[in-house]
Amino acid sequence: MSYFQEPADLSTAGRPAANIYLTGLMGAGKTTVGRFLSHALGALFYDTDEIIVAAEGMSINEIFARKGEPYFRDQETELLRKLAATAPGSAVISTGGGMVIRKENRALMRRNGLIVYLHVPAKEAFRRLSGTGDRPLLNPAGDGAILEELLEKRKPFYQDADLVINTAGKPPPKIASEIKEAVKVWKK
Repeated sequence: MSYFQEPADLSTAGRPAANIYLTGLMGAGKTTVGRFLSHALGALFYDTDEIIVAAEGMSINEIFARKGEPYFRDQETELLRKLAATAPGSAVISTGGGMVIRKENRALMRRNGLIVYLHVPAKEAFRRLSGTGDRPLLNPAGDGAILEELLEKRKPFYQDADLVINTAGKPPPKIASEIKEAVKVWKK
């Protein structure tokens, strides 16, 4: 399957549509919510982590271990540039949890769409992620303190969003519906 397909037209009221970039801490539900949202909008869906993993032929943990976090962050930025050029205005894009760290990435997303921050408390994110071993910045044997630190460190970048949605205690279809309704208002 090609990740770069001809985008659907999501424009309303004569205004061009915008890509919807889902940001937030790992465990916020970006991928799951993104799939529901793209289906509800009839839009293409891209998960930046999945695309990078497929392109590199290894897990994110392996990329971090073999090539380092800076390399991974460079791949995120390059992919974001490609998506901005190939999916202009009609896709739902789930970003990696650290993609917002770079000012350039936030600027690319803002120029090309709507940034939606899916907020999740760190304790809930840890609960959601417990038992997974595919998060390079998360120690599964720990108590979730690393997520508290990450959230605190990234909070200003996450909050630099067009829309903030609290995901705590909400099922993904409900979150997707909230975003869909907010996007209708935003486009007017």
